[in-house]
Amino acid sequence: MSSQLVDRNLLLSFLQHLGRCYKHAGVVYLVGGSSLLLVAVKESTYDIDLQFTIPPDHHDEFIRCVRTVGRELRVFVEQASPDEFMPLPAGREERRQFVGRFGMLDVFHFDFYSVALGKLQRGNTKDFADVLNMIRSNVIDQSTLRRFFDEIFPSLETHGLRANPERFRRNFEYFEKRVTEESPPGDATP
Repeated sequence: MSSQLVDRNLLLSFLQHLGRCYKHAGVVYLVGGSSLLLVAVKESTYDIDLQFTIPPDHHDEFIRCVRTVGRELRVFVEQASPDEFMPLPAGREERRQFVGRFGMLDVFHFDFYSVALGKLQRGNTKDFADVLNMIRSNVIDQSTLRRFFDEIFPSLETHGLRANPERFRRNFEYFEKRVTEESPPGDATP
């Protein structure tokens, strides 16, 4: 299957089709670039990243629907969550933001601070740009992001083998330096 770039309209179409296919209650979290499409931080992404909470007796049906809708719309869908790579900051459930109801599925943005930290841990050029745009668009606040980094960093070493604490620290410091360099002098209001 040749997939296409996902934009805001295609993502919303995917969610509408998924809500029609899957006939039970559940919760879907949009993660990463998928979520950023809906808050005007990003114009397109290569796939739809999501996480979900579905009753075990309907899990297979949900997976079949995700695969079917993905094939029909020619989009790649991946189950992904920042907690695969790092501990998540406290309060993430309270920071999730409601996107809408699609059929019986309640769709939320995954906590944007967790997403930003996950992107900074991975640390590629596109991820840095996404997080910078999240700050510029007031989706997240830089000082709050730093506070959450400081909160989770001590637990990173024992979170799992995929975590690389020193690389994450270097990436975060590089990002902070880049944000500082890109802020225009005299940006503060009198």
